Amino acid sequence: MATAENRRLDDAYISLVTRSQLYDLKFEEAAVLVARECVDALSVCRASVWLLSDDQSQMRCVALHTKKGDGDNGMVLDTRAFPRYFDALLGARIIDASDAFNDARTSEFTESYLAPLNILSMLDGTIRRDGRVCGILCVESTGRQRNWNTDEKTFVASVADLVTQRLIAAELESSEKMYRALFDNTNVGIAVFGEGQFIEVNPAICSLFGAPAEQIVGKTPTDVSPEFQPCGELSSTKAMRIIETTIKKRSHTFEWLHQKIDGTQFHAEITGNVISADDEEVLFALIRDISARKEAEQKALIAQQQLEYRATHDPLTGLMNRGQFHPYVNELIDRHKREGKTERISLFLFDLNRFKEINDTLGHSMGDRVLVRLSVILKNQVQEIGGALFRLGGDEFVAVFCESRCVEPFESLEQIITQSMRTTIDLDDISVEMGASIGIAMYPDNGADSHELLRCADVAMYHAKQNEGTSSWYDPANDMHNKRRLAMMVELGSAIREDQLTLHFQPRISLSTGQITGCEALVRWKHPRLGMVSPGEFLPLAEMSDLIHPLSEWVLHKVFATLAEFERVGCRMPIALNLSPRNLTDLQLVGKVEALLDANPEMAGMVEIEITEGALINHPQRALQNLNALNDMSIPIAIDDFGTGYSSLSYLKKLPVQALKIDRSFVDDMLNDRSDMVIVESVINLARNFSLQVVAEGVENEQTLKALSALGCDEAQGFHIARPMPADDFCKWALDYMRNGAEKMRALFSEPHRRAG
Repeated sequence: MATAENRRLDDAYISLVTRSQLYDLKFEEAAVLVARECVDALSVCRASVWLLSDDQSQMRCVALHTKKGDGDNGMVLDTRAFPRYFDALLGARIIDASDAFNDARTSEFTESYLAPLNILSMLDGTIRRDGRVCGILCVESTGRQRNWNTDEKTFVASVADLVTQRLIAAELESSEKMYRALFDNTNVGIAVFGEGQFIEVNPAICSLFGAPAEQIVGKTPTDVSPEFQPCGELSSTKAMRIIETTIKKRSHTFEWLHQKIDGTQFHAEITGNVISADDEEVLFALIRDISARKEAEQKALIAQQQLEYRATHDPLTGLMNRGQFHPYVNELIDRHKREGKTERISLFLFDLNRFKEINDTLGHSMGDRVLVRLSVILKNQVQEIGGALFRLGGDEFVAVFCESRCVEPFESLEQIITQSMRTTIDLDDISVEMGASIGIAMYPDNGADSHELLRCADVAMYHAKQNEGTSSWYDPANDMHNKRRLAMMVELGSAIREDQLTLHFQPRISLSTGQITGCEALVRWKHPRLGMVSPGEFLPLAEMSDLIHPLSEWVLHKVFATLAEFERVGCRMPIALNLSPRNLTDLQLVGKVEALLDANPEMAGMVEIEITEGALINHPQRALQNLNALNDMSIPIAIDDFGTGYSSLSYLKKLPVQALKIDRSFVDDMLNDRSDMVIVESVINLARNFSLQVVAEGVENEQTLKALSALGCDEAQGFHIARPMPADDFCKWALDYMRNGAEKMRALFSEPHRRAG
């Protein structure tokens, strides 16, 4: 919405453009008129117009106006005496020196020009002809400094362009020719209205509507518009309302759906203006085709919606995912607490029986079809009762029922759900009998939040599976059955102290140079009895307990030690490590990192932090405080697995992050799934708009790497580049890659298909 200042300057500009004196007077006299208008419009003390000689060795003042009246013109400056100022002129449209004495571009004038005249601020707009600087419009504030705002700079630039046009118009024979040259040669559509009809249009309008002027003049705006505007309002009704608003405000900018003479529609941005000319009110409009912009906005909106949907829904079944499950259940619990209710909430956790056999025998594509068909059956049954169904991953589903929303007695839910799982699914010529082990947990009896309830349902489900039963309610007596998990939880602490853990490293490379830009540290546990334990097993256990803090501290110390070892063998590069949401709320985190940096000052900037999107959900203020403190220590921060969290975009502008890592779930199938491709491209564009680096995870083939390079992705990591390796193996690989691999990779990215930008 235009401000009063903006409207005032627009009116001043329009008044100047339409003033016949500008074209009737000689150029020097017209330049004085321009200088006077600038003094009045900008409330400054001095304004002048200067022209450069053909060889640009001298600049002469052809017009000067001050608040006290016309001043002396004719002053000549030797441009060679002021090299910094004239170098700046050649490369800029505007020189906005608020502190002219100290601004590097204008300080050369201080002794000979600025100080004697008490000029403290300058705002100079270049007068250009055929792309070459031929003069300046100089606005000067004396007695006090001026901080030039955007509207003022735009005004001076526009008036400088007008002076350029007037300079060209000086070669024409009459004021009518001058006006017609400006009117006809602009690429912005200009239409003049009288009695609600087009009475004059320029060639740009004819191009917009695809018709000669005689087919447009005499028509009303609604004659060249569809019956309805996108908002659903009649074009004729909306047009009358907008005209009334324009007349009242004197200037009004809005969007409009127009229709060409051949019926083709296009979106336009229109600025309507009312000016007084020869004691008459004249309404004219500047019309720009913004169809390309509207199309881009629509594509961005669709991509954003797809990104948000993918962040909260399972891509195979369309069901809500794990990221939605926890907020959903916790919101039910919180609402009941706020309203003082004691109603029950039940969780039914499903694990399909013999699903691995289906995948192994019939193939994963057939297994996916089973999951999709079964999800439809389950969803219909659960929703009919009044519950919500989620897919947690693999062949695990969970149904949530709230007593107040349930249309069946809570006591009968087990029988209903168990019966719905006894079904046969027909796949081509094969019939598959389905069944599931179901674990049931109840709020408030078995837990106070979603995580504890899901854990109890998981215990009950394993009890049902081990005892070949269909369903089982949580019983604390059965909670010891998962001895492996309990053993890991007990032994993880000693594993950290006894150095049973190790770090593997996976590189990431630049998609413009092929060079290694850093690596990610990934923790592994070599258990003395259980063998190699997957991070997916022990990291959630650490997250559930306070072990996450000593574990993360161990990783921090190990990363610093590894950086020193990398440095020793000539393999210096940044190492990124992951911090959990609980780490970010640790009051001691910043102090620990600061102490390590103080002890290893040579490692400044070599440690990078990666966080997930959900890092701010539980304690946003404390987490943000820690992130800002880490950022102040020059530690780069990246958002890992971007696009899969509960919230994707709203916090980007307040987080001190430098990079986004696109989750592998989008990258993996981007060449085959148009939605994934759109989301990847959208994240890359989003990162560029926020001036962030973007890294693609999970790159598994050369075709994907090339496609990411063509989209403008900055960096990538994945199995196609290198798998995670122990430190020694990683150093050998990295040194060999620096000698032999980077050049080949750079050649791959320099192929003609790579898109600029």
